[in-house]
Amino acid sequence: MRCWIALHISTITESGAEGRPVLDAAAVQRTVASLALGLTPRVALVDEAVLMDVTGSLRLFGGLARLMQLLAQRLAAFFDENGLQAEVARAQGATSLIALGRLRQQREQEQGRAAGVKKRVADLPMHTLTAVRPHLGVLERVGCRTWDDLLRLPRDGVARRFGAELLQALDRARGSAPDDYEWLVLPEHFEEKLELNALVTHAPALMAGVDRLLVHLHAWLLGRQSGLCALKITWHLDKRRDVPPTGELEIRTAQPAQDLRHVARLIAEHLAQQKLPAPVHSLTLQSLATELLADSAAATGSLLMEARKQGDSVVELVERLSARLGDARVQAWQPCADHRPELMQRWVPARGVMASISAQLNPARPGRKRSKAVSNTSLPETRTEALYPAWLLPEPIKLATAGNNPVYQGRLRRLAGPQRLEAAEWLLADSEAARGAGLSEKPWALRDYFIYRSEQGGLLWVYSERLGATPEAARQRAWYLHGFFA
Repeated sequence: MRCWIALHISTITESGAEGRPVLDAAAVQRTVASLALGLTPRVALVDEAVLMDVTGSLRLFGGLARLMQLLAQRLAAFFDENGLQAEVARAQGATSLIALGRLRQQREQEQGRAAGVKKRVADLPMHTLTAVRPHLGVLERVGCRTWDDLLRLPRDGVARRFGAELLQALDRARGSAPDDYEWLVLPEHFEEKLELNALVTHAPALMAGVDRLLVHLHAWLLGRQSGLCALKITWHLDKRRDVPPTGELEIRTAQPAQDLRHVARLIAEHLAQQKLPAPVHSLTLQSLATELLADSAAATGSLLMEARKQGDSVVELVERLSARLGDARVQAWQPCADHRPELMQRWVPARGVMASISAQLNPARPGRKRSKAVSNTSLPETRTEALYPAWLLPEPIKLATAGNNPVYQGRLRRLAGPQRLEAAEWLLADSEAARGAGLSEKPWALRDYFIYRSEQGGLLWVYSERLGATPEAARQRAWYLHGFFA
C-alpha cells in the first residue's frame, strides 16, 4: 500500500532587532522540499503544499510513525538554527490527492472555517480537490458537496460537461490511476542570485542578503546530505565606468559544515574588512566544494546523532581569528626535518595546519572524496632517541659556571646527555633557511646537549661548546641555555 505525506509550512517570523532572514511562501516551500529529499527521493511541489511519496522509505526509517517524528525533528531543528518560527501542518493518505485534501481540511479547521475533520475520505469537502475548483458553482447547484457525491455522478456526463481532467483527478484520488509528478531534483552545485531591496554602500550591510541565501544553501546541503567546504559570494555593483562590474569573496573551511552558523561568522568577519567601490544591487552565492556525508552523525564526528559539543571547536576558532586578524597574525608551530635546533621548527599560518590535521584525523568515509593535496600530505613519522624542548629560545643564553658545571637560578642536576651535534660551515653557507634565520653569518658549531633539572623544578636544555679535546679546552668551555621542556 502506498503512503503519501502532504506538508504546508507558514512562517510567522518578522524582521526584528537581530535582523533574522525573512522568507516568502515560495522560498519556504522550496526549502522544505529540499529538506524532504533527505527522507525520500520522490518529492513534488503541488499548489501550496509539498508532497512526499514515502512508500519506499518506511522500512528504512522504521515505519510511518518514526518517519513522521524524524521529519518533524528535522524541520524544527532547521528553523531553530536559522532563527525562524514556523507552523507545520501535515497530513497522510494512501494517494497524493487524499493527503492533500486532508491537509486542506485540517488547515480550514485550524482557521475556524470547518466544523470538524472528516475521517472518511468520501466525506472530504469537494473544494479540497484542485481539479474541482473551476466548476464549484455548477457542482454545488446539482447537490455535490463531498468527494463521494462526485464519484456517484455518471462518468460520461462528467467528461462531457467538465472535461477529462476532473475524471483523471478522481481516478488518481481513489488510486485507479498512478500519481505522476515532476519530481524535484537538487542541482549538483548550489548557485542562487538575490536582488537586494535597496542599494547597499557598506559591505557589512550585505550580511542581511547573505543570511537569506545561506538558509537556502543550508536546506540544499541537508537534502543532498553533504557538507560545505568552500563557497563564493559575488556582489554585483551599480554600473559605473571606473569600477569593475562585480566583486567576490571566497570562504573555505577545514571541516565540511552543514550547520552554517560558523560560515556566516566567517563571512561577516571578511565583509567587515571589505570596501565597496560602488553601491551593490544584488548578490550571488555559489558552492565551490562540498563533501558527501553519510548522515548527521558523520557530520558531527560522533557515533551518536545527538552528541554535539557546545561552543566552537579549535578549528572554528582559528578560522574566525584568521579571518579577523589575517593569516600572518594567527600562526601555529610546525616541526621541520632539520638537524640544527634553530631550524627544527617554524611558524606557519595556523589555518593551513588545522586543515591538514583535520583531514588526517578524519579518515575517508564511504562516499567521501579526499583531494590529492590532502592525501599526499602526511605528518612526519621520524623516530629519534633524542629529546627536544617544547620552547626554544630565540637566542641561547650564556650561563654562569661553578666547577665547570652550568648554573641557572641555583645549582643544576644533570639528567641526560650528551647529545652531540655538529653544524659545519658548509652546511650553512648555501642554505636559504639558514640565511633567513640569520645562521649563515654564524661560525660552525660543535655542541654537546644535556638535559638538566633546576632547583625550581623545571627541565632545561643546555649545551656546551666543544672547543677541543685537551683538558685545558674542557675547562674553558662555555655553557648556554637553549630551551625549556614543558
